[in-house]
Amino acid sequence: MTQSFIRNTWLLIPLGLMLAFVSTSCDDNSFATIRYDDIGPFDTTGVERVVAPNGLIIYIHEPGHGDVIAESQSVSLRYTGRTVDGDIFDSSFRNDVDVSTVLNLRNMIPGFMQGLAGFNMEVDGQIVRMHAAREGSVRTLVIPPSLAYGSGSTHQLSDQTLVFDIDLISIASD
Repeated sequence: MTQSFIRNTWLLIPLGLMLAFVSTSCDDNSFATIRYDDIGPFDTTGVERVVAPNGLIIYIHEPGHGDVIAESQSVSLRYTGRTVDGDIFDSSFRNDVDVSTVLNLRNMIPGFMQGLAGFNMEVDGQIVRMHAAREGSVRTLVIPPSLAYGSGSTHQLSDQTLVFDIDLISIASD
């Protein structure tokens, strides 16, 4: 019985030492996740700015390098949505920086969809899709109420101009 006790205790000592080492070597920030407060707005100083005829403003931080997004597609992205006062109402960064969100553009407010899939504009008598994003694009969208939740609706963001900082990772496979 004594030998069994010594053998079992001997196995527990290395395990206890390992746990003690791990717990003292990790500071409080080792496993921290990004909170809403930690996500500052993208800096739009000196960034290419496009203003659509309907009032949508697109700041193109990075043009991207991949395929062009169509309004019928789903995209994998990271984003933060704010009011113009800077209050964050939604963010995919809230849980983990390495996890993206997949969204179908057709299910989004018109300004969000147009800010990524582009907007129609008449050029030389023809309707042309302008400023569609590419995979890898980084953009800030400033969306007027008419392209968001409208005016006078019961939605908590009605009458609000919305600002979205978007890191477009890829076109999602449906």
